[in-house]
Amino acid sequence: MTLMAKEIMTCPVITIKADTPLKKTAEILDENSFSGIPVVDDDDRLIGIVSETDILRYTQQIIGQPLRDPHQVFTKGKEVLHVDITHRGIEVIELVASTTVETLMTRDAISVDGETTINEVTRLMHEHNINRIPVVDDSKRVQGIITRADIIRAMVTNWQKISEN
Repeated sequence: MTLMAKEIMTCPVITIKADTPLKKTAEILDENSFSGIPVVDDDDRLIGIVSETDILRYTQQIIGQPLRDPHQVFTKGKEVLHVDITHRGIEVIELVASTTVETLMTRDAISVDGETTINEVTRLMHEHNINRIPVVDDSKRVQGIITRADIIRAMVTNWQKISEN
């Protein structure tokens, strides 16, 4: 029995637009316990993806120090206290918070259609070292998303089915 992407994808998918500020993006990621989110155009077509790693790398470039939590830079938490919080430091934090996703999103995100096998999805994730793959239709509109957790859930479910037979 071969599972297809459409059978294990999570839907509906929360997406963001390219003009979404990083502060709002970090809030969405944090509130939903996501590590990444698809970026779509006005017609809901996939144009990229942004992850916590992308936000952390960008923030590190601008601030000049690594952060472990993507929303820390926006809340002025203890991680940010290591940054010189002078007037200039606050300006940098505000600049990063207001930067749009378009600045740092991964364009040409790898995606699959609903008929892609789970073996192929897993291969793509491994080969490209990614943790999520959007599932799109022929027009590149996001239909669902497959994360590592979805694959593990499908494995457990199928092991249960096999052991019951």
